[in-house]
Amino acid sequence: MSDISAFQGRMNQVPATLLNLLGIQPPSRIPPQIEGIPNTLRSNHLIFAIFDNFGLLECTYYQPKFLIGKSEAILMLETENPYTPHVLQEVIHGNPDADFNLLTFMAEHGRKVTMIARPEDLEGVKGVETRPSDSDNRTYIETVKILNRTDFLWIHFIDFETLYKQYSFRPPKEITQKLISRTDKWLKVLHKQATPGTLLAVLGTHGREQAPEIEYEGKYADWKRASLPICILIKK
Repeated sequence: MSDISAFQGRMNQVPATLLNLLGIQPPSRIPPQIEGIPNTLRSNHLIFAIFDNFGLLECTYYQPKFLIGKSEAILMLETENPYTPHVLQEVIHGNPDADFNLLTFMAEHGRKVTMIARPEDLEGVKGVETRPSDSDNRTYIETVKILNRTDFLWIHFIDFETLYKQYSFRPPKEITQKLISRTDKWLKVLHKQATPGTLLAVLGTHGREQAPEIEYEGKYADWKRASLPICILIKK
């Protein structure tokens, strides 16, 4: 993973970055895209998967094999508030004063957009296909059904958040490892079944795991804020 290209930016730059990766010109009223991401990662099909409580530290600590083995770029994302509700607002709206909605904007520019998420996250969403889900298992099943029938697929895995709340934000390592490995395998299956050229973008919100015994090497030695939110990019 030390050879992965790393790019630094802010969470509110994610909307413009995703638009650019889909070949859509972002509007000037939202923060600009993160610079330096190769044009080779652009695609007409994009799967955007969100993990709660999965920052850079979790990625290095739990070593999900597919994500690490296939990653081509990692975005290091600064934000004033790394918790999920605020992150979702930044990703959808970019600038809260800009009267902008990422999903609606994509649909207005001719892209078919599908959102699979908790019912409360779907409230007020217009102009796109929505599929409510109350568990990661259902999210995965719905994703497989729609995988190659939409241009932009938004999926939100929530079991990480549930796990952390269940154990007062300090879940046992073996349980977390099992959950991360399961979801990593799901992503591998989605990648395998996706149309060639599909881009998979996996956004992890602020990590929580404390692992002082980790010895950082290579680029990680320079990444001081290891619990930063991240976005991993994988092109099929």
